[in-house]
Amino acid sequence: MTSLLIANILLGMLFFLAWTGIPLWMVLKRPDRRPESAGARAYLRAKAARNQAAQPARETVRPARRAA
Repeated sequence: MTSLLIANILLGMLFFLAWTGIPLWMVLKRPDRRPESAGARAYLRAKAARNQAAQPARETVRPARRAA
């Protein structure tokens, strides 16, 4: 094996370890204790309020009767 191939393998291993190790380290450093659903609830409440405000008030209108 030439020295270029050995250097390439070593660099590949370094990049692979960085690619997998950094995200794993980030997850292990700050694990999720519970899901963050407060933001989702606030978003859904605001969306429902926006949809409620956008809908016009519905009036009860009877359809016209056909002439017999």
